[in-house]
Amino acid sequence: MFLFLNRKRISVLLLVSLVLLTDSISVMAQGNNSYIVVDYTYRKILAENDADRKVPVASLTKIATVVVAMDWLKLTRGDQNQLMTVPPSAAMIGGANPVGMIPGDRIRVRDAMFCAMMVSDNVSAHTLAVHFGRQMMGRLGKTDPFTAFVGQMNALAKMKGMSRTRFRNASGLDHIGKPGLSTARDIAKLTFFALSKSSFTFICDQKTRRITFQRGGQELAFDLKNTNDLLGRNYVDGVKTGRTSKAGDCLVASARRPDKIIPLANDKKSRIPYRIFSVVLHSPNRFGQTTQLLNNGWGRYEAWMAAGMVIQDSEELLNVGNVPR
Repeated sequence: MFLFLNRKRISVLLLVSLVLLTDSISVMAQGNNSYIVVDYTYRKILAENDADRKVPVASLTKIATVVVAMDWLKLTRGDQNQLMTVPPSAAMIGGANPVGMIPGDRIRVRDAMFCAMMVSDNVSAHTLAVHFGRQMMGRLGKTDPFTAFVGQMNALAKMKGMSRTRFRNASGLDHIGKPGLSTARDIAKLTFFALSKSSFTFICDQKTRRITFQRGGQELAFDLKNTNDLLGRNYVDGVKTGRTSKAGDCLVASARRPDKIIPLANDKKSRIPYRIFSVVLHSPNRFGQTTQLLNNGWGRYEAWMAAGMVIQDSEELLNVGNVPR
């Protein structure tokens, strides 16, 4: 439901024009990469550029990995404290392994999710896929756990209207075989769904976290430091970094300000949740560009609200499919 506040004045129109002009000039200066900025509450697209270009998206893939794992736990009433064993195949995937786990190590599901999201640990993402894939095989008629899990990642993408997305693995690594591909718009759809999960937002909001894993009966500790340099600045509370040679630098960022109170007729008021998020792919400066996009996004959001929050075309909104979030 949209609010029409009927406060269209010349001054507001001038403000909107000024914001749009400033927005365009400043964002264009960042380069010609793909990006999109969206208001989370109403799905209003606040800015975009080449948002439907299919490209590798690196570790932004792990958003889908963690969401699928969370959904499976909810469906099966599973426990995030259950222990998983790092499979032998983890030794072959390559890429970042900051925690340093090796095949045979054991880690709790919850801690593996923190590792995958906060420091992009590929072994953790792969372990989540194989562990839950084994549980999925019987129901899905699959003979390989990894194929079963990645199939559910693609099923999630289809369900959420991510029509230009194809995941190939749980990590986003693109140096073996065909790389997974997606778009800024599709990753925004995935992010919209992920942000509806309080357990997901809690994970990606952590600046640091101590996790433990077991090796040979001994418990080892590792201190994670979130790779999202914007976290905690300018209201940023997530979400995920990504980087490979083919994908370049990528970033999904969410920013949540205190709720806005809007006066209505008859002395009534409306509380509007204040969150926007952005996706940048193959960015020349992912943290700098994201900061500028979010700042400009807040300006556009304010101008849109001041002008009555009018939607003239459905293409102004992020289409997330018909499935409730």
